[in-house]
Amino acid sequence: MSQKRVEEGLYSEGESVLRLPVNNDARSKAMRKCISLSLILIVLSGCGTTMVMNPQTPKYNGAIDFRIKGKIVYEGNREYLPKTIMDDPNSVSALTIRYEYDVTYGRDDVHQALPLFNPLTIIGCPIGEDTLAACGKLEILKSEKILKSYAACCAFQKTRGLFYEGETFSELRRKGLLEVRNNIEMQMYQDKDFLMSLE
Repeated sequence: MSQKRVEEGLYSEGESVLRLPVNNDARSKAMRKCISLSLILIVLSGCGTTMVMNPQTPKYNGAIDFRIKGKIVYEGNREYLPKTIMDDPNSVSALTIRYEYDVTYGRDDVHQALPLFNPLTIIGCPIGEDTLAACGKLEILKSEKILKSYAACCAFQKTRGLFYEGETFSELRRKGLLEVRNNIEMQMYQDKDFLMSLE
């Protein structure tokens, strides 16, 4: 073994094993940061919530400049009622507005012991999936005859990881019912001229 290699610290006297020198230059620091960020992105991408809305409507801007009046038939939180309707039991038009919604839940789990033996769960692979579908229906009636009907559905798919649960069913339910409300408002806004003629 050459004396020069021993002096450089790559080998010691009588040793034939290569010692890697510690490299603290900018390139190795950048590489460590890149690897760390990649691992974080892998963990976060394994969990998340996706939403699908049906039907598709233009983007809701929160401003509705008309309302139709009628007797509202609805049992539930008034927050979920479309703002395009107003309760007026004594309305001259004698319209009845019926609103109802339904929420369906689904949960898919892997066995609790499986993540203990699967090293991929540590880097963010999902260990379960939650689904929620919120659907709403609004009917405008006159003398028990349906003049117009609107419906909307919002579905969520949420994956869960070992270190991330995501939004709760309660949070997704509220979010879904508000999306349904907004969607029906936009559908009604597109029929504004027809609806105004009913009053």
